[in-house]
Amino acid sequence: MLHILKRLPVYLKNAFLLILLRPAAAVLRRTSREYRHLWLVMERGFDARDNGYWFFRYLREKQPQVNVCFVIDPASPDYGKVARLGRTVRWKSLKHYLMYLAADMLIGTHVQPASPDLVAFYHLRRIGIRPRGKQAFLQHGIIGNKMKMMLYPGLKVDFFASGGKMEYDYLISEYGFPEGVIRYTGLCRFDNLIRGNNPAGEILVMPTWRGADYPRGEAFYGTAFYRHFQSLLENPRLIRLLEERGLRLVFYPHIELQDELDKFRPASDRIILASWKDYDVQALLMRCSLLVTDYSSVFFDAGYMEKPVIYYPFDLEEFRKYHYQEGYFSAEKHGFGPVARTGEELVDAICEYAGNGFRMEEKYRDRLKAFFPVRDEKNCERVYEAVRRLDGGL
Repeated sequence: MLHILKRLPVYLKNAFLLILLRPAAAVLRRTSREYRHLWLVMERGFDARDNGYWFFRYLREKQPQVNVCFVIDPASPDYGKVARLGRTVRWKSLKHYLMYLAADMLIGTHVQPASPDLVAFYHLRRIGIRPRGKQAFLQHGIIGNKMKMMLYPGLKVDFFASGGKMEYDYLISEYGFPEGVIRYTGLCRFDNLIRGNNPAGEILVMPTWRGADYPRGEAFYGTAFYRHFQSLLENPRLIRLLEERGLRLVFYPHIELQDELDKFRPASDRIILASWKDYDVQALLMRCSLLVTDYSSVFFDAGYMEKPVIYYPFDLEEFRKYHYQEGYFSAEKHGFGPVARTGEELVDAICEYAGNGFRMEEKYRDRLKAFFPVRDEKNCERVYEAVRRLDGGL
């Protein structure tokens, strides 16, 4: 409630703009080809390296008849690659608001898809202030935990992409959406993972964040997150392994914790502190030979490429306190690799995988096949067909 009160002026501003600009958007939709039958695609507004980007790229390369525009800040490090593909509009600009109100399809990786303010528009939608267009939710990653803000009717979308069969079954049984909204299509970015998989002897460490209330700034030094990962980055056995085998370790915290990246001090030049501005997550995933994570759903992407995963849930109780609640997925029962509870167990597991050529064990391959009964390069195509039907079979 406090969070909502703090953002109240933002909500009021956006509600006012929606009401004020709606007539102008209606006129543009009738009179301008630029706004007619428009599909608007966005991720967070400042990036393009997720399902939104890959769907936009698919549309421009395979479905050029679609009138599509990508929302992105021109200052984004990803702007150039998007602009080379097709039309863009500046995030939070007046034109963005007008396109948002005029579009037939609003497509995005976060709630609310393609909106100028994801959080504000999520709450405005809940009280009935909404755009005219249908909304397609591509997802940011496969859901393994219970995410309350995505339950229906809190979240109302017309299409909800699911990336795996086990996830699909969970969403259908627990999230309450009307029949036909949730579809097992796969995630758009998976197409590129299959095509570009090229392991290069890198160990990728990608922990997730801990929610908006987790200590930041100087207080971050006292967190379990900092202590455990700083300890890993200076572990003598790990450093020796990297040097003896010519391996590299890339440490890439979730984008919401990237502001704390400069607090870490690796003990070897074979350890890279990777900034989101300089490193693309997909490129890191395709290049890595092994993924280490605590709770990040990025392990589903690694699994899709049949790469081994090590889970390191060192602060599970604290994670649940600050962040997502337990869902259907258990790393112990369903995971694609072993679970390490301590730093030494983690280094043991890393050394073991390095010793066997980073091969995934058969029992984890069986779990992978159960989760992903379909693994191919047609995820964008399936998403397109689902969105096209929503738009009247364009």
